[in-house]
Amino acid sequence: MSEKRGSLIKFWKDLGTQRWMALLAAGLLLAVIVWPSDPKDGQTPAPPETNAAGGTMENYEKEIEKRLVKLLSQIDGAGQVEVMVTLKASSEQIVKSDTTRQESLVRETDANGGVRNNSDVSESSQTVLTGGAGASEPLIIGETMPKIEGVVVACEGGDRASVRSEISAALQALFDIDLHKIKVCKMAS
Repeated sequence: MSEKRGSLIKFWKDLGTQRWMALLAAGLLLAVIVWPSDPKDGQTPAPPETNAAGGTMENYEKEIEKRLVKLLSQIDGAGQVEVMVTLKASSEQIVKSDTTRQESLVRETDANGGVRNNSDVSESSQTVLTGGAGASEPLIIGETMPKIEGVVVACEGGDRASVRSEISAALQALFDIDLHKIKVCKMAS
C-alpha cells in the first residue's frame, strides 16, 4: 500500500506546475460546461399556447378581429364596425411520425387440392423526436390554426338588410361558417 502511495506522490511531483495548471483549467472548464445555467436543472417554463406566427391564441383572435374591422368597414353602408370572433379550439401541431407496414400472405395447399390463403397485416407508427439525450421533443412539421366558431358584428348600418346580407356573405366566404353562427346587428349610437 505504501508502495502505491509513494508512486502516486512521485507522479504528482513529476507532473510539473504547467501541467497542474492545465489540468485544473480543464477541470474547471468541464464543470462550467456540465453545470446547468438555470436553477431548475436546466428546465425552462412552458411558453403560453402560441400559433404559427408566434403569438398567443388571444393575439391571434385579436388580429383576426382587427383585420375584419378594416375589411367590413369598407362595405357600402356599414359605417363604423366592431367585431368579436370566437374560436372552436386551440391550434394543433402536426408531428412527424415514421410508419412501418408489413404484409404477409401465406398460401397453403393440402393433399386433397384444397387451398387456404392466410393474410397478416401489421402497422406501427412512431413519433420522430429531435434533440439530444434527455431533452428530446417531437418534430413539428406543421400547424393547423383554430377554426372560427362564430362572429358577431355591430355596425352603424346593421339595421339595413342589404348591409347585414353583405357582411354575412363576406364572413361565410372567409371562414366557411354556417349562417346561424354569424350575427350582424346595429351599433348603438
